[in-house]
Amino acid sequence: MHRSTVFLLVGSVLFGTLVVVVSDHWFSVWVGLEINTLGIIPVLCYQFTPRSVESTVKYFVVQSISAAVILNVGLIQSLFFNSWLLGQPLGWFSSGVLGLAMTLKLGLFPCHFWLPDVLQGVGFMQGLVLSTWQKIAPFLVLIYVVESLNVVLFCLVGAFSSLVGGWGGLNQTQVRKVLAFSSISHLGWICSVVCYSWKLGLLMFFVYVFINSGVFLLSWELNLSFLGFLGRMFFLNYVGGLCFFLVVLSLGGLPPLFGFSIKFLALDCIISNGGFLAGSLLIFGSLLSLFFYLRMAVSSSLSLFPQHAFVFFSWRSVLNGYSSFSFYGVLLGGFVVVSVFGMLGFSALVSFLN
Repeated sequence: MHRSTVFLLVGSVLFGTLVVVVSDHWFSVWVGLEINTLGIIPVLCYQFTPRSVESTVKYFVVQSISAAVILNVGLIQSLFFNSWLLGQPLGWFSSGVLGLAMTLKLGLFPCHFWLPDVLQGVGFMQGLVLSTWQKIAPFLVLIYVVESLNVVLFCLVGAFSSLVGGWGGLNQTQVRKVLAFSSISHLGWICSVVCYSWKLGLLMFFVYVFINSGVFLLSWELNLSFLGFLGRMFFLNYVGGLCFFLVVLSLGGLPPLFGFSIKFLALDCIISNGGFLAGSLLIFGSLLSLFFYLRMAVSSSLSLFPQHAFVFFSWRSVLNGYSSFSFYGVLLGGFVVVSVFGMLGFSALVSFLN
């Protein structure tokens, strides 16, 4: 793909998200979401393999359906209330339909089925964009309309997403699918918090973006396609293995890392507002997720990963390209530092929310 074409597509993705950010009209929100989707489609099938094309088509169909539903919500609002403005309160039917569209667009329970397959079929960098940047626009739409949704029901949807994400990632052996179920679990936390505090939800979303970006960039730089590759990481690249170990534990929410502090604030917010059932489900889902996070972290620190008799490489074999990851070093270092040492700003986070 020519460099000018890449710049045009990336600019379209950025412009589409910006349109949604500044919009207060249902039609302009739909236009922004469609520009965002159409800009990312050629990027997803950049390698043009059958698997990437299949994932791209799945992503396009899902995003088109959800965007069409959002446009229909705007039409219903204009029909009954003679207004296309986002600030107009939603009726019970529009609220339910929009909530279903948001779960489909964000990859939440019960419409989470497409996300693992799509992430598995694209590269790590494309998966990073899908898991972070492509969630910004629909997440902002959710913040705009969250007061019109059924708070208790949507909070439970987020809690069940955490359970599904934790349960689905237990038996996975491919890193991209593990990260996909991790994304479902974390978005469940974020959407549950947004129902009670949009400030904390927005803050948790950006913390998730930082930590998840660190994991994706490390996995891409070290080419970690399967969990079995993690056992060679410390031997092939000690610094990369240490960074991966810490960032994955932060993603799992272990103290004293940054992922723990933000989940602690989220759980306190949910329980303070009476969401005891949702809080219990979120904790249980996090325990399930913590199992495969710990498995990834411990596997990355092993000198000999557990293998069966038929292996195609020795643990002592050093492959070219694994010994250094200086490319994007500054960006990657920033993500790792924020993921690990963000706990130092815990008091600042509390004061910001208050």
